[in-house]
Amino acid sequence: MAADRAEQAVNVEQWQAINERDQCFDGEFYYANRDTQLYCKPSCPSRLPKFNFICVFTSAEAAEAHGYRPCRRCRPNGNAVTDLEWANQAERFIHSHYQNPLSVNRIAEACHGPSSELQQIFIRIYGVSLMDYLDRVRMDQARYLLIHSGRFIKQIAELVGMPSAAEFSRKFKEKEGLTPTLYRRRVRKRERGQDRL
Repeated sequence: MAADRAEQAVNVEQWQAINERDQCFDGEFYYANRDTQLYCKPSCPSRLPKFNFICVFTSAEAAEAHGYRPCRRCRPNGNAVTDLEWANQAERFIHSHYQNPLSVNRIAEACHGPSSELQQIFIRIYGVSLMDYLDRVRMDQARYLLIHSGRFIKQIAELVGMPSAAEFSRKFKEKEGLTPTLYRRRVRKRERGQDRL
């Protein structure tokens, strides 16, 4: 019974079923995408994940026990994914992929749904657009790195998913009111002053 709950590598027959979106295999197994943390039925119409990101489970319960969330499009566990659950999937995807180039379309594709619908739901639930939320996550990480690391501004920009240091500095100043360099200096000076107390 423990083997039924274990994560398994995809075999040739399963990969072919996923590629062909073969409904005959629905209920036989479920495949999960390690990159997006979603799981689907073999017949799911969503974009196929890369082969090396796929793992297979014999039941929806096993996939969920391993932390995977159901796909909104194919409803592998038979239940509809609520708007809140879908927005949470997008939030988790942003937090785990903010270092990469992201767009509304890329986030929606990873969360298996239309971008305009996800955008509207995300705004309703979180009060900000997907890209504004992404900017917040990136800026939070940038502030942390500016304070707690000795990395150059260009390195920090790349680490938070912004390959252009100039664009990063412009956006940081827009959000914080200071350039990244000045922000770092002021926070470190303030911390040194508190250390002396």
